[in-house]
Amino acid sequence: MKRAMLSLMIERRITLSDTPVAFKVARSRRRRTIGLKIAEDGLTVTLPAGLGLHHAERAVRDKQAWVLDRLEKMTARARPALQGVDGEEIGWLGAALPLRIVRHDRARTLIDRKPDRIEVRLDAGLEHTMAAGAVRRALHRWRKAEALALMAPKLAAYADALEVTRPKVLVREQRRRWGSCSEDGSIRMNARLIGFDEALIDYVCAHEACHLVVMDHSPRFYALLGSILPDHRERQRALKEAVAPGAAF
Repeated sequence: MKRAMLSLMIERRITLSDTPVAFKVARSRRRRTIGLKIAEDGLTVTLPAGLGLHHAERAVRDKQAWVLDRLEKMTARARPALQGVDGEEIGWLGAALPLRIVRHDRARTLIDRKPDRIEVRLDAGLEHTMAAGAVRRALHRWRKAEALALMAPKLAAYADALEVTRPKVLVREQRRRWGSCSEDGSIRMNARLIGFDEALIDYVCAHEACHLVVMDHSPRFYALLGSILPDHRERQRALKEAVAPGAAF
């Protein structure tokens, strides 16, 4: 989960068994082999530094059956995009909470998470299109704030257990990584994790905290992770298969 990209990703297209497939190509300083990953934003091929783009296409063709199967499953699991309207469902720690929009006489959009819903209080003077946009923007801000409030104490606790300095924690809305740890000891977490079960969030926090001690994914790293989270492999597998409930945003 550590950041190691050398350049912006390149968009490519290929045809597999009469099926057009778009994919992105990235490069990594630390990779020694070609990596393929399929997530909500599609297929990404990560090349070790120095390999030409034709190696990415060859890797996709070599893994054709796996690529088509995973893309089909990902499409079937695709969630509707957030519209910002009353009645939509928002993912929260593995549950889907309905969105309830309440009009009030203030310009500021406010969000209050109730046990059974997420309530958005919105300026009564906003017409439909502007109202939906205001709700979406408010939900993005709210999610990042909620994620930071939940994850920062977890990371601090894991750092304490590892007897290292507590990290500076930043929350971003990332497409490709659940978390990353920098050389300066700061950790970036993905706000989208807030939609998943808390046990999976704990896994990502523990994983990134261990990078404060060991920056790679060597046996030493996994031994350290196992010392603070014995079932980390099961949680990692669960996260790979999990789909957050509610609308995608």
